[in-house]
Amino acid sequence: MAGATITVTEANLAEPRHQAAIVTLLDAYARDPMGGGQGLSPEVRAALIPGLQRHPTTVIMLAWQHEMPIGIAVCFVGFSTFLARPLLNVHDLAVLPAYRGQ
Repeated sequence: MAGATITVTEANLAEPRHQAAIVTLLDAYARDPMGGGQGLSPEVRAALIPGLQRHPTTVIMLAWQHEMPIGIAVCFVGFSTFLARPLLNVHDLAVLPAYRGQ
């Protein structure tokens, strides 16, 4: 789908559509060789959103194309001791294989 518009939004962890996108994208990432090659267990899938909701510095960005979630960045706000200011630590960064390279 080269040339199609990609939109990036901050995830709302209370929004069911965003919750589903997060679980789906992280499961796809886990199944990819870069993510270890094994999908998320049912237990992890069930605990993922509540755990992220409880973590006070969670920031998740979702990439969408034609209303379909195609990418995710899971980040956490930290603090740089070298710069003495907040920073954003990117923990997971993944794009569905069919949408890479755009």
